[in-house]
Amino acid sequence: MRVVLEAQHACTDTPRGIPVYTAQLIRALLRRNTFDYSVSFFDKGRERGNMKYIDRYFGEYDPKLCECNSVSYRDLMTGNEIYADTTYNELTGAQGDIFHFPNLTPIPSRLDGKMVVTVHDILPLTHPEFFYDELIDSFRRSWQLLLDIKPHIMADSLATRKDISDMYGYDDISVVPLGYNPDIYYPDHDPDALSALGITKPYVFYCGGIDMRKNILGILDAYDEISAEIPDVRFVFAGSYFKNAQPIAERMKKYENDPRIMYLGYITDELKRKLISGASMLLFPAFAEGFGLPVIEAMACGCPVITSGLSSMPEVAGDAAILIDPYNEGELTFYIKKLLLSGSLQAELRSKGLARAEKYTWDDTAAAVEKVYSLL
Repeated sequence: MRVVLEAQHACTDTPRGIPVYTAQLIRALLRRNTFDYSVSFFDKGRERGNMKYIDRYFGEYDPKLCECNSVSYRDLMTGNEIYADTTYNELTGAQGDIFHFPNLTPIPSRLDGKMVVTVHDILPLTHPEFFYDELIDSFRRSWQLLLDIKPHIMADSLATRKDISDMYGYDDISVVPLGYNPDIYYPDHDPDALSALGITKPYVFYCGGIDMRKNILGILDAYDEISAEIPDVRFVFAGSYFKNAQPIAERMKKYENDPRIMYLGYITDELKRKLISGASMLLFPAFAEGFGLPVIEAMACGCPVITSGLSSMPEVAGDAAILIDPYNEGELTFYIKKLLLSGSLQAELRSKGLARAEKYTWDDTAAAVEKVYSLL
């Protein structure tokens, strides 16, 4: 069977979220080599040099490449007009029995072959209060196209499948959980790396998008409550600001002269691993998630986790994390304090988390994806 894997979302210097999913899943599929795989991507006139990313992530597997140099992917993000006169196959030169698109935006309106689309979440539709209007409108257009095409959907979690089914009655959905890369995430205690950043223990860590959906303001509220009672604790944040994060940026100004609050921006996987490994806990109290990959990554590093009891996070974390109600302002504060003061609870969660993470690998994800392909 010929399977075409669109790799466009892996073409970035700062992979997080969907780019990580795209790169890691395609690598695992190419490594397994179960089917006749080829990789497609766009780079009009090679203006963005996307071939370097394809080489970086997939070159060692030497897959067949289907590169479109006549159309910019950025143009496709704004509409499907290009497909009025051509097909995805003609644009990219890709021929296959199955075409797998690792994200909803964008998918082609004309394609010769079966289409599989990974839908990580529909949160811009179920939780529009956390997104800006331009993104909501773009997502809504893409979703309407999907409903017209009716491809097979691959959802990251039971929660995402339920959201889609409840909102649209769509039932052609498989659930395939994500994984983590054990070559990247493992316990790695490096005091020198922490010292170089001026970080002393104990500290709690947040890593992910800096946006309102992640409940960053709730974490800062918890800091305000805890900092006087436990004056040596630090709160360390890493990640890139999203467009809707102005209230967070304004709040962060309050702490500009407080050395116990640290914002590191985007960090490498290596530094992320070291920071997670050394932390007293990872905080991930989001209001809603399609999966919540940082939860598994932290567990793989032997780091206790406090996360949300809503959306997909309970099914990902199981009993290996503390689950809180992100809308209860005092609950997050209570459990951060409890975990900071209890070495035995930290040890219990580290042990449970390491065992839980073993259930989620990219090879397991790829095997489940290939099972879906076989049933189409």
